[in-house]
Amino acid sequence: MSDQDSGGIAREFRRTRRMPPPALLLMAAGVLVGANSVYAMTESGASVWNGLSLAAWMVVVGRGVLEEWRARTSVTADGVTVRGALRTRTWPWSDVYGIRVEDNRHGFPRWSGYLYAVDGRRTRLPQVDEYHLPDPIGEIADLYATALRLGLTSPEPRPEVEKRIEREARRRKAWQRAAVVGAVVAVAMFVLDGWLLFTDRPSNTFLLVLCVPLLCAPLAFLLLDRVGEARAARAS
Repeated sequence: MSDQDSGGIAREFRRTRRMPPPALLLMAAGVLVGANSVYAMTESGASVWNGLSLAAWMVVVGRGVLEEWRARTSVTADGVTVRGALRTRTWPWSDVYGIRVEDNRHGFPRWSGYLYAVDGRRTRLPQVDEYHLPDPIGEIADLYATALRLGLTSPEPRPEVEKRIEREARRRKAWQRAAVVGAVVAVAMFVLDGWLLFTDRPSNTFLLVLCVPLLCAPLAFLLLDRVGEARAARAS
């Protein structure tokens, strides 16, 4: 279907520039850590810690390569298709509540495009950001205006969808804060493990540095999620 036949809605956002510097740094770090783990295993023998570290960074680097190669966003009169690192999903316009560009503040990219479905879930639109588009806000505004002109979506707000979106936003914030809690616990366990080793006391690096933080993160999420819901209920 040509762009003229589709009323000007058809467009595709794909990688148009080189890999962003933060992605390059992350992948370089993954290669270095992986190489160090392989060296450590060849010198002192395989260990659970080195094996997990190598596997984790291989996943990070592999996903980064796949995302740079595959990721794109396609828009037609039939709907919006998001092609990620591993899977491709399509939302017909009847399931699309809105498309927005949001400020990620301290994240990269700073401005990213997101699709909001009628079930309240948010999905990032690959390559819809300031790194690949000179004006992502203007591009999405034009896309949304075209969709409205063609009658593919409606500008009318839907309170039940807005409530779902707010609920999902609170869950994301709870997970982000839980991740911070897990990182703080991991640092504390690392210090504790170092102190135990330094004082010749029994220690279990795998249990302290990996298992304890991984257990604390979901527990922190459950607590923070309940607190967030309680605050939202009081505010409503």
